[in-house]
Amino acid sequence: PELSFMMPMLFTPRMFSELGRSLATWVERAASAEAAPTQRAMVKAYLKFEHERAVGVVTSRECNVALDKTGKLALTGCVEAVGVWNLRQGVQDRALTAVGQAVGKNSERVSQICIRESGGDGKPLCAVGHIDGTVRLWDYQAGSVLQTLQGHRSAVSCFCFDRAGHQLASGSNDTDIVLWDLVAESGIARLRGHVDQVTAVLFWEASSEARLISSSKDRLVRIWSLEMQICVQAIAEHRLEVWSLGLNESQTRLVAGSGDKFLRVWSLAEVPTKSEDDGERPPLATFIGALRRSEGQGNAIGLRFVQPKGVAFEALLCLGSGKTMEVFRVFTGSEVSKRQKRRKKRVEAKRLKKDADGAQDAGEGEAADDGVHASDEMLLLQTHRCSAKAISMSWSEATSSVLVGLTNNVLESVRLVPADDEAEGKTLKIEPSVGLELAGHRTGIRALAVANDDSTFMSAASESVKIWSASTGRCIRTMPSGYGLCGFYVAGNEHILLGTKEGKLELYNLQLGDLSQSLDAHSGAVYALAEQPDRQGFASCSADRTLRFFEFTFTKGADATVTFAELPEKATELPDELLALAFSPNGKWIAAALLNHTVQVLFADSLKFYLSLYGHRLPVMSIDFSSDSQTMASGSADKNIRLWSCQFGNCLKSIRAHEESVMQVRFLPGTHYLASAGRDHQLKLWDCDSYELISSLSGHACEILGLALSQDAAFIVSAGSDKQIRMWRRTDEQLFISEERAKELEDQFEQEVEREDVQAGPGIGGGEAVVLRPSRRTVESVRTTERLMEVLDEAKAHQEQLDSQEVDADAFSGFGEGARHPCARAIAYINTLNSSNIYEVLLCLPFSHAMILLQIINRFFEAVANLPGGEGAAARAKALSAAASLETPCQAALITAYVHHNELAATARAKPLLLQMRSQMRSLLQAEKDRIGLSIAGFSHMQRLLKRTSVSSLSAAGSSLPKADSDRVKAEVAVEVEAAAGAEDGRSSGRER
Repeated sequence: PELSFMMPMLFTPRMFSELGRSLATWVERAASAEAAPTQRAMVKAYLKFEHERAVGVVTSRECNVALDKTGKLALTGCVEAVGVWNLRQGVQDRALTAVGQAVGKNSERVSQICIRESGGDGKPLCAVGHIDGTVRLWDYQAGSVLQTLQGHRSAVSCFCFDRAGHQLASGSNDTDIVLWDLVAESGIARLRGHVDQVTAVLFWEASSEARLISSSKDRLVRIWSLEMQICVQAIAEHRLEVWSLGLNESQTRLVAGSGDKFLRVWSLAEVPTKSEDDGERPPLATFIGALRRSEGQGNAIGLRFVQPKGVAFEALLCLGSGKTMEVFRVFTGSEVSKRQKRRKKRVEAKRLKKDADGAQDAGEGEAADDGVHASDEMLLLQTHRCSAKAISMSWSEATSSVLVGLTNNVLESVRLVPADDEAEGKTLKIEPSVGLELAGHRTGIRALAVANDDSTFMSAASESVKIWSASTGRCIRTMPSGYGLCGFYVAGNEHILLGTKEGKLELYNLQLGDLSQSLDAHSGAVYALAEQPDRQGFASCSADRTLRFFEFTFTKGADATVTFAELPEKATELPDELLALAFSPNGKWIAAALLNHTVQVLFADSLKFYLSLYGHRLPVMSIDFSSDSQTMASGSADKNIRLWSCQFGNCLKSIRAHEESVMQVRFLPGTHYLASAGRDHQLKLWDCDSYELISSLSGHACEILGLALSQDAAFIVSAGSDKQIRMWRRTDEQLFISEERAKELEDQFEQEVEREDVQAGPGIGGGEAVVLRPSRRTVESVRTTERLMEVLDEAKAHQEQLDSQEVDADAFSGFGEGARHPCARAIAYINTLNSSNIYEVLLCLPFSHAMILLQIINRFFEAVANLPGGEGAAARAKALSAAASLETPCQAALITAYVHHNELAATARAKPLLLQMRSQMRSLLQAEKDRIGLSIAGFSHMQRLLKRTSVSSLSAAGSSLPKADSDRVKAEVAVEVEAAAGAEDGRSSGRER
């Protein structure tokens, strides 16, 4: 650096001597630097921003809506959370987000919700499906996760509970259907046959054999046998995608809706799948005709048979992807016979009118209409038009109401009530009911602003401007407005100023909640407003190429008001449309971004030209000054952020910031940290001194269009086209850039781990069955496998040290972490595996460790078999401990032998090990089965004794009670005793299985 001043010139001898002394000094400094100990530079730390809450979303466009049994609560998808809404109060009771759920990941977005309507243990249970295929079971009133099921590889598209509430069927975009056992918390089967997204699943339980009906975008409807786990009938009646299925209460009629104008109806017959005769069996589903959707719009995305209150017939609801919901009446048996006779008479009359050539065709049509037709059983009654396009619907039997989720972020509710004018033949009418619309915007949010005291913030969209509480996230004020593109709080926080797409400036009084002043300031859209640093005025820029200035007038007293007026002498016309505007904090400059990719900087007082900043290849969308007025940042549609020096106008740094257009840039007050938002759904924080990325905040499902910061940078507010507003709160946790980059690499590794499962090869036994397993590989299962391998290696190392010593059988008396024997510690870890992840954990286990696992389980069986007998308490405790720890090791041994069947068959030392395990396992399981049988017999005897005792005691006390009360108490006691005994029998049979 000391030679930087030198230029090519003629060197004199004196200059050569000076240069020599300088070189000697440099050599001495370099030597001393090498000899001195190395000192590490201090690593810069930042404060971390974390997601606090998301508001503004009533229902996502990619998720359905669901009503609970009472009809008072509605469950909707709110991006990655499930919103539980109180329809009467119009507020959100709670948001369901799992502990440890990665907030902000697109894979965590909710795609499907289903509430269990009957059966089960009485808990308010709902199933929630996510984009990554995860299924979570929630107690939505307590807000707790009951189960997490991993089986699908892409978004869950449909759900269905069985009537008992013990099984769940889920369909996905990966074309598979997975059947789940909610009692065992594991998958039962994976049904594969569709070649496109599964759109609907239904349990068919009226038959003697349990079956499942599914539809798909591949235009097929399939009927599955759950016992045999195969497709027993494929129906190819549709020409377009099948979107929905409906099954009546008696489960004798199946209705399917597709992309055309017809609903196709099938009659379901009680035909056993297994038959002794080899003759051809009749089909399970027989097509009986199609119903025309005369007023339907779009795809039939929802079908539901309902029983409204006050009427004696069923109704069929058909929701279209347009704005219509159709209500069909379902006739009873006698009415169907009458309608069939009338239809036959009409056909006969038409046949008589035709000539001889047409008679044959008419006869063929008559022969085809001898049976029941769909038009004989159903008739269109009413059509309801929604305020916007529909997404899904849900039915509540308690209130006879239908809840419809709309694409404009609104929940619309209607009731089906008996009609008063039965003379017209319409026995049902549709009445509006309680809906939900004030909690969010109808369209994407374009502008955000935070109040000067950080107590509230403002959001503007095409239809209204809303005021939100920064502490609770509740919407406290909604005011109809023009299409707001920008805005800010006026001094005093009692007014807001809004610039609209129509070119107006609108001033709103927040206390009164109305428009106090409106001015047609521009002939084009107002893209930006910039408040002066002294807060006495503001400037506006528009698509009409003009830059206009205004000043506020504040009046004091009881009738305090705020007005604004234009300063026409300061109006300035620039060479192109203006897109962004900002004042420097020192009040010296005003910068305007033009459509010609440049930024013009003017003196704020005289409006004379100061700088023109070139460098962006596409228009600049946002600009902002740092608090010290030394640096200006510009974000452009070319995906770059440029940092400029305000003194000389030179570009300090160009940063490739986003994968899409940069829509907003804001400096954090009092710092050189910059927040940027883009169309790539990302919010990023930058250090403009070191030009490094601090952190990236994910969460939005669409492009981010609005960004605002609090006065002390304690929180950041972002919003976009997904209609949601996300708040990011600054925490006291320190963040280091190196750790953040390492975390990003770890997240990338996890995404690679969660790739599609590898198809079964020659090294895996039962290949097709392994591929069709109901579970899938996850990051948690891989980590559990790694931990299991460590435990097995540790157990093997300790076992080799103990081979020369005699093994103490008492070491297997306890199987906790404090067990003395290494094999006992391994068994203790195996017992931590549950039925939902044990298959995936053992499937990833290498064969070498699988052999170690089988050897350890074999030694465990030997130790359990050698437990001392007797009648003492210690002997009984050991027997109970062994029985409690027997189920999971047996399951692990069977899964390991099944997965590594080919390797075990080719390994000579594995055969005696497997034979020994088989004999020991059989004897142990037989002894456990006998013990369970004895317990069942004892409980049955106790049940009979309790019944007799309760009945006799109630009979003795019956004289003191009225007869009705006595009978009621006896019945309640008998039901409780039977329920307790049944629960115990269920647990015992589960242990036996």
